[in-house]
Formats: sequence, C-alpha cells, structure tokens
Amino acid sequence: MSAKNIILGINWEQNSTASLMIDGKIVGCSSEERFSKIKNDERYPLNSINWLIKEFKISPKEITSICFISKVWSPIYILTRHYTNFSMDDYYEEQKKYWYPKIYQNKKISYLNLFKKKIDLNQFPGKNYWKKIFNILKTSDYHVSNKKIINFGQKIRKDVVVKHLNVDPKIIEFIDHSFGHACYGYFGSKKFKKDTTVLTLDAFGDFINYTAYDFKINKNNLNVKKIVSGPNFIIGRLYRYITLILGLKPNEHEYKVMGLAPYCKRRYFEEILSSFKKFQIVKKKKFIDFIKPKDLFFDIKRLLDGKRFDAIAGALQKYSELLIEKWVKNLIKDKKKNICIAGGVSLNVKSNYNLSKTYKNVYVPASPDDASQAMGACFAKLIETKNKKKTKIKIFPLDNVYLGYKITSEEALGALNKFKIFDKFRVTNRNTNMLAAKAINKGKIIARAVGKAEFGARSLGNRSILAHPSKMNVKETINESIKNRDFWMPFAASVLERKAKEYFHFSGEADKFKYMTNCSDTTVKGKSYLKAALHPYDQTCRPQILANNSNPLYEDLIKKFGNISGVYGLLNTSFNLHGYPIINNSVDAIKVFLKTNLDGLILDKYLILKK
Repeated sequence: MSAKNIILGINWEQNSTASLMIDGKIVGCSSEERFSKIKNDERYPLNSINWLIKEFKISPKEITSICFISKVWSPIYILTRHYTNFSMDDYYEEQKKYWYPKIYQNKKISYLNLFKKKIDLNQFPGKNYWKKIFNILKTSDYHVSNKKIINFGQKIRKDVVVKHLNVDPKIIEFIDHSFGHACYGYFGSKKFKKDTTVLTLDAFGDFINYTAYDFKINKNNLNVKKIVSGPNFIIGRLYRYITLILGLKPNEHEYKVMGLAPYCKRRYFEEILSSFKKFQIVKKKKFIDFIKPKDLFFDIKRLLDGKRFDAIAGALQKYSELLIEKWVKNLIKDKKKNICIAGGVSLNVKSNYNLSKTYKNVYVPASPDDASQAMGACFAKLIETKNKKKTKIKIFPLDNVYLGYKITSEEALGALNKFKIFDKFRVTNRNTNMLAAKAINKGKIIARAVGKAEFGARSLGNRSILAHPSKMNVKETINESIKNRDFWMPFAASVLERKAKEYFHFSGEADKFKYMTNCSDTTVKGKSYLKAALHPYDQTCRPQILANNSNPLYEDLIKKFGNISGVYGLLNTSFNLHGYPIINNSVDAIKVFLKTNLDGLILDKYLILKK
C-alpha cells in the first residue's frame, strides 16, 4: 500500500485493545472482548489485531511501529485471568492471603502459586510458551508493583507480538502510561485551535497516577510540556476497594457505586466524608498524603465497618469531587481554558459535571480508560517522533469513534437466513427507520446494529437498545427482561444537537456531550420528555448529543421518531446481555434478540419485529 507510516497500538491488560493508525489517522480500533465474547478480556488481543490487518488490507511487514502502552507490566494478571475469571471470593482471598501477609507480615508470597487453579496456559501463543514463563515466575513475587519486573514484562510482550506477526523486534516500543492518556485526551476530544491543558487521573499507571500537560500550538507546531505529575492520587484505588467492600466487582462496577451516590443526602454521609478527608489533601498542584494508611483496603474496611451502603457511596463520590475540583482550580485559573481529562478516574461523569460548572470548556473523550490507550500509544508515538526528529508530522484528531467491526448487508442477510428469521418474524427492508420510529412510539423496545461498531463501553447508536424516553415503563422492561441491570442505575439519551438546548442546561459547545462522558442538568422540558433516560434522583442526564451528519442514519431515526412523538431523543443503552460485552456482528445481534424480550431489531437495512 502507499501509506508511509503505519502504527499498531496495543493495550494488553484489562479489556485488551488494538488500534491502527495510518499516516497520522486512526482508522480502526476494537477491543478483544468484542471478538472473544468475554467481557474485559485481558488476553493478548489476537483477534482484534487480525481483524485490523484484514479489514485495512495491510501486511505485518508494512507496519513501521508497534507501540504497547505502559512501560510497567507483569503477566501475572493475564496468566490468572484476573479481570475475567476472578469471583468476589477470589478478590477477597487476594487481599487476605496475598496483600495482608505481604504488607503487614513482610512475607514473600508467590501470586501464581496462590492462584494456581486460576492459571490459563492455553492462551496465545500456547501452553509451551506460558509454561516456561510460569516456571520462571512461580517462586518469586512478580506482581506489577515490583519494579524489577519492568524489563522482563517488556520482553514477554515483544516475544508474543513477534511470534504473532513475525516482525522485526526493533520496531516494538513501550509508551509511558500517563503520556498515552494525555495524548488520547487531546486528540480524542476536539481539534483545538487554542492552548489546552490535559489532565490524567489513574489508579496506578507507570508508578505515576496523575499528570497535567500543556498542549500549545505555535505557528501550527504542537508543543507538549508536562506541568506536574505524581504517584499518590488516592481516588482510583479508593473507588476500587470500596466497590469490593460493597460486594461489587472491582475494576468493573465502580460506575454502580457512582450511580448509587446521589440517593444519599449529605447529612447522612458527612461523618464518613470527614474521615475520608483525613487521607489526602491538595497543596498547590500536588496531592499530598495527610494520613497515609499502611494498606488502603484494610484501613478503609475497618473505617466503614457497620456504615450504610448508600452513605458510603455518597461520601466517596463527594470526596472525589472535592479533591479533584480543588486540584484543577489550583492548576487552572482561566475559566475559559480548554481542558481535557483522561484516565480511568475521568469515567466519573459526576466529577466531570462539577468541573463543567466552573470551566466552560471541559472535554472528556470516548472511553477515556485504559481501553483507549491503544490509540493513546499511537498518538504518543507520533508526538515523540516529531519532537525527536524535529520534523512536521501530520496528526489527525479523532473525528468519530465508529472504528470497529462493520456489519454489511451481505453479512446481515447471511445471519438472517442462518437463524431462519424470515420464517419466524416479520422482516422488511423498506422504510426501516419510519417503521422502527412508529414501534418505539408505541412503547416497543428496539435494538439497533448498523454499520461500524462504536469503540468503547458506551453505545452511541450503532450497537444500542433504544426506547421511548418519556415512557417510564420501558425502564422496568429493559432492566428485568432484557439486560438484568441494577434498578438504581440510570440510562442515557441520544438527542439531536438542534434540540439539545431545549432539554439540557449547558454552557459552551454541545460537542462536549457527544460521547456520554459528561452529565448535564435538564430543563423542565427535558425532565418531562426524557424522564426515563435521566438519573431517577437528581434528574441529570448523561447525553449523547448528535452533531449534524455525525451519524446520518441514526439521526434520521431520531428525527422520524421526533416528528411522530414530539421528542427528538431516544433512551439509549448498550446492546448486550448482562455480564457480556456489547455485541459486535450480525450473529451476536440475532442471538441477543432471540434470548430476550426485545420487540424488534434493526440489522443493517432490515427491521425484524416479533409478532
């Protein structure tokens, strides 16, 4: 092919992901879970990489750089399938039998021996390879927190990708974790014409878990300067451990704790909040440990013993907001400054919402957690190359996140025939959007699987379940008989940009709300028209505001629904079963359709309605 610069970006950890950048532009990105059907799959993203190579018709020999995110990495979580196969009992055993004796009793514990029954040697590149790695690691402490693991972790990742793609090891690089977040935050949020400060907030990173960078444009040249960084920001780890203490899955269900928080009034969580405030404060531009616990999990568990679950959630969320807001205010005095936020903690939409009240231009990219680091690695590589060679390199910002697997008419028809859908249901390929809009207006719940899958954890119309946002009964139907969601969790809404200010109170551009990464207050009309898609307690919304021509077919569906109902928005939730990743292809879509009480399915140009 004619391309001069092809970069493969890889995040190999929780929710392993691969992305492809060709001549400065991200052309594709998908997580391994979409192909393996295992939520948060932590294995080497073999299927994602193979899909990128096939979809964009490149040869591995044409790849100029392979960039893994994170210089610090250990294989023990991959070998034990920590993110996908650990039960709640396993997570507690990890705290009691690994961390407690390690921290309090100064014992040397082999993580792999402790979780020997969890070890999966059969993953790529095969049992023989991983058996050798296991034999090296089994008698030592090779947890990622051990700095001695850095070189060995990089060697393993090099070995595996070379075995897969047969490339020259010299083209393989490792990108700093926080810098990857910062670069994705900048290029994934908006094409800025003004100077921008990018903030990253993480749980661990490469022994650094908070940073601030200035991205400045001078005569069309982009200059990047680090303002501050540090290793001890507490919120990511605090949220993780409290999620576990509340009986939810850490590294996955933190959003449920955040969703629970608004139900508790401040007077009920004030005591817990006062205790949290003693852990960490902000001085100038840094987070400072006021009281540093010997081990955060056990100290917090003792502190919260006997406390109400909703008060715990409320106090944790308020502490997060206060700490982050203080830090940002100390860093940035200009209320009109462009601000991007990335890293796992930036998934906290309520914290983002609070910052948006003070700062006019707060942008959070799609899925700003580690899954997007496959793209962050590509962007960071180009910036590092540009600075090293002092040459002009064109870098294109991310203009949309429809970067995944594409459903074609041929594939859709093949799946319909495979499952004999034409014999079982009413199927049409004419006036699909109009018929779907009429069905939704009658209270039907319709799934949509069209075109390229959106990247990340938020459904943005192409892999979505859709319903009438004014009909409260649809919430119970979706929760109970389709997705088995927790009753307190809010849905989201997709709304046309030209109608957004009728439904939401926000300053600045609607562009800040295109990825469901921020919250907004609602107008009186919004509270009425979108009530099923709002947080039940505080009436905020986590909207996807669709700019004109950002997704024409989806916009057309919403427009047709609006013309019928008077509501130019839809309740939108991800198209998946509980505990499974968002669907990827036509077969996935039909399987979920058949297993649930969905009333209909838009599959490419076809509309399937249950009789």
